[in-house]
Amino acid sequence: MTLSLVIVLGLTVLALVLFVTDAMPVELVALLVLSLLFLSGILTAEEGLQGFSNEATIAIGAMFVLSEGLRQTGVLERLIAYLARLFYRSYHLGLLVMMLGAATVSAFINNVAVVAVMLPVVLELCRKIDVSPSRLLIPLSFSAMFGGSTTLIGTSSTLLVSGLITEQGLEPIGMFEVAPLGLALVAVGILYLMTIGQRLLPDRPLNREWTAQLDRPDYRASLKIQADHPSIGEDPSQFFEDIEQGEVIAVFRNGVLLAGNLEDIILEPGDILRISTSAKEVGYLEHEEDLEVLPLRGTAENNAPKGREAMELFQVIIAPSSKLVNKTLRDANFDAHRPALVVALRRAGEVMVDNLLDTTLQGGDVLLMEAPPQELARLQESPDFIVVSEIPSKRYKPHLLVPVLMVFTAIVVLAAVGIFPIVQLAVAGGVAMILFNALTLEDAYRAIDWQVIFLLGGFIPLGVALEKVGAIDLVAQGLVGWLGGYGPLALLAGFYFTTNFLSDLISNQATAVLITPVAIATAYSMGVDPRPFVIAIAFASSDSFASPVGYHTNVMIYGAGNYRYLDFVKVGMPLNLLFLATAVVVLPIFWDF
Repeated sequence: MTLSLVIVLGLTVLALVLFVTDAMPVELVALLVLSLLFLSGILTAEEGLQGFSNEATIAIGAMFVLSEGLRQTGVLERLIAYLARLFYRSYHLGLLVMMLGAATVSAFINNVAVVAVMLPVVLELCRKIDVSPSRLLIPLSFSAMFGGSTTLIGTSSTLLVSGLITEQGLEPIGMFEVAPLGLALVAVGILYLMTIGQRLLPDRPLNREWTAQLDRPDYRASLKIQADHPSIGEDPSQFFEDIEQGEVIAVFRNGVLLAGNLEDIILEPGDILRISTSAKEVGYLEHEEDLEVLPLRGTAENNAPKGREAMELFQVIIAPSSKLVNKTLRDANFDAHRPALVVALRRAGEVMVDNLLDTTLQGGDVLLMEAPPQELARLQESPDFIVVSEIPSKRYKPHLLVPVLMVFTAIVVLAAVGIFPIVQLAVAGGVAMILFNALTLEDAYRAIDWQVIFLLGGFIPLGVALEKVGAIDLVAQGLVGWLGGYGPLALLAGFYFTTNFLSDLISNQATAVLITPVAIATAYSMGVDPRPFVIAIAFASSDSFASPVGYHTNVMIYGAGNYRYLDFVKVGMPLNLLFLATAVVVLPIFWDF
């Protein structure tokens, strides 16, 4: 075993460990691996930059832009309004149409965008029809995932696998080549979620849990005493004498903590009280004219006086690609969103009301916030948040629906007949969206999930390095020796299971990059066509249901549905196995070995 082989295998293991432990952002892991491959001399500059110049990387970025252009026409809102009417008529009919609609739209629009648009509406719908969001959000996410697998452009994994096999000398995946298996899986998935899956879904109303947490007496906040407050001249222990649950913890004056017993302190105008009470009580104090509530201020003395605006409670979900992920509210300069105040945070069924400034945020976290209506609209425009509130939607551009649909239709048709490669069509379509004024350049930049782009740019070269040092052939020969005697179908099932399992632990794109070249080399070692293997990997990496962290849409609904990790295992694991069985049956019918 050569030194280069040891280094590359070591870097692969290091990357997998960092991915699974979430020790650092995935795109940083990919760039770290790329840097070490450069410094070790294993890859040249040209080889190392293949990830950023790869057709799949460019096509995926362009598809984000195309999806945003279609979203801004407002067409999804029209479909969702129709869906709401169906739920009022029949829950099961509404559920069926919701899943079919999400699967159909996700075949042509990035499924993350579909879930981002539908998520607030489904949550509001749950409130109106008195159904727990945990009953609907997993079906929404799962149907968007397996619907995206029915076409080449529906999910980034299929586009990525197509780009990777092109570099290996194989024909790229056609626009509707994956449709036979994709449609079979859609049918299996919807039938499962309408029957067995419904029984496995948790019924966990979150509104009552929020209310219970708001009544907890351990929410921390800071109050600035104004000159005319009746507590001036009294000691802090008397501040909550008329409130059942409340306590003054400390007093700050001119930025300095006053030492000694609270009974010995006489309050003066401008003093800052650090209090412990319920978040609901803080809401009441917020409306007192002679107090200023400062729950998220790092240095209270430097803040401008609070305006007396009407405030309302609402929920905000941290988007998976948000700049706030892996930061605290303090580090992320959340004061830029004043006068919005964070009251509580919910993650994996746990509600946090203390030390919010220093809690590291994750994608899918749900913030309970208080803000005036105009601030809600501003947060709704930010790509960092998914706002769950009954506020007017942003201004859409329905007059551009026809030209935007014409662009999408042209891309689908031209890609289907093979006149142009998908990367050329996607880039041209993105430019057309901007020229039609369907979205601005700034919208286009925001629409691209740069985490995915940098992940691919940094991780694709690892696959190049694995092949260059002979690791791919080494693994392929081992697999053939282990499973080859059982035939190519057994190997295909093994690759599907392995890819599916890894995609529940790490990024689905990273999994596809690692497994695809191994599958191709293994197929060649057995003397069979690698096509069924790469198609299986495209599906297995996209349709991983047993974890909330393996796919962005699952991350988005994790906190919003008040799910636990095991909810995804309980509902998703049987679906993973059903998809594996379906793939093993359908794949040989349409793709010969």
